[in-house]
Amino acid sequence: METNKLVSTGLTEQQAITYALLLEVGEITPPQAAKRLGLTRSNAYKVLDKLCELRLAKKSDQAKKVIYTPSNPLALSNLAAEQRNKAAKQEEAVQAVLSELLTQFHSHTEQPAVEVVSGRHAVATAYRNQIRLAQPIYFLRSRADITSMGFDTMHEIRTEPARHGINRYGISPDISTGTTTSHGDERTNLERTWVRQEDYDAPVEWSVAGSSLIIILFAQEPHAITITNPMIASAFMQIWSLLSTTLKSMPYYKELPR
Repeated sequence: METNKLVSTGLTEQQAITYALLLEVGEITPPQAAKRLGLTRSNAYKVLDKLCELRLAKKSDQAKKVIYTPSNPLALSNLAAEQRNKAAKQEEAVQAVLSELLTQFHSHTEQPAVEVVSGRHAVATAYRNQIRLAQPIYFLRSRADITSMGFDTMHEIRTEPARHGINRYGISPDISTGTTTSHGDERTNLERTWVRQEDYDAPVEWSVAGSSLIIILFAQEPHAITITNPMIASAFMQIWSLLSTTLKSMPYYKELPR
């Protein structure tokens, strides 16, 4: 058994080696495990007892000896589920305090924090980090988003805020692809302002939430610039509101999307 595969399930290297040994021999005592694994008896007891806690081993007394036997590997599924639940709770805890922490941080400095990342995965992470702020999102969409990032990735990014009860306000080119009915917008908590596609065809998207402004360049390789500063974010939201109001006052606006 390749122990690196067991490590990838969430076990430590020593736990993986010990469990693989248990599966190989069927049963083992701590002194035998210590000798086979090059551990002290104390450490052998510790790692075997930990496997029992993880429900990957069982402990019993036989003829005044402590014997450990392997449990069904299906217990690894329970371990994975517990790790997912733990990660989900940690993410919820971060979201609950993040806005307050950012407010406190920016109360002592006016200097913006700037981070630049490249590549689809890193850009998608920048989007998700903004969603985790749990604040309304205002964005100016680019027609180049799906071409650069892929439909599945952008669909997830566009729909994830609604799953967290986050409202979105978008200025979108009236492209012929995608949802143009109110039903899709309602499902994704989106209030949309249309702009003629020929009036905004730059491969750049602007997105703001809370104190975070993301500028995404959809080049051959996508890039994201995240600027974290409440004054800059507030300024962009004012620009967004002015642009939205101006577009809706245009005589041709009632004809959009075409």
